[in-house]
Amino acid sequence: MAKKNDLKLFRARRTIRRFTAEDVSEEDLEALLEAGSVAPSRLDRRPLHYVIIRNSDTKAKIAEALRVRPYIEEAPVVIAVCANPALSDTWEMDGSAAIENMLLAATKLGLGGAWVGSKGSALWDQTVQVMRQTMGIPANIEVVSLVCFGHPAEEKKPYEPGEKMDRYRLHYDHWDNLKL
Repeated sequence: MAKKNDLKLFRARRTIRRFTAEDVSEEDLEALLEAGSVAPSRLDRRPLHYVIIRNSDTKAKIAEALRVRPYIEEAPVVIAVCANPALSDTWEMDGSAAIENMLLAATKLGLGGAWVGSKGSALWDQTVQVMRQTMGIPANIEVVSLVCFGHPAEEKKPYEPGEKMDRYRLHYDHWDNLKL
């Protein structure tokens, strides 16, 4: 059975928005993509596609459209996690699981990562249009989100055990049943 100390990787995973100029190796990139590929997928439908973005002009266009600077441009690698909704009704959950797997893998590899994008906002819709035009993403494919990866230029301490767990949000069998 897992103990609290076994969760160190999860507590160490922090959003990193500042990256050094050091590139992400092909070996590390492959490990990130493998981590995303083994994420849960409802009925093993596997609707996901990944667009790996290293081109600085493309990153600049995305950053401009999303108005998220400078870390999209600074990140050596940005991955657009995409999905074919015709393959699975749960493509957004599948994409989210893959992103979390990649972020945990990045932490294990000593890389930093940031999940970017807020579906449903005008800026996100504009950004998806830019990605379709710039990167050739087909109209039948949805963009789940973006993830920036690189070597951290900032350090964030891991969370302490229980630091982010709010017992007022834990309901046992009934909403009014809290164990404080």
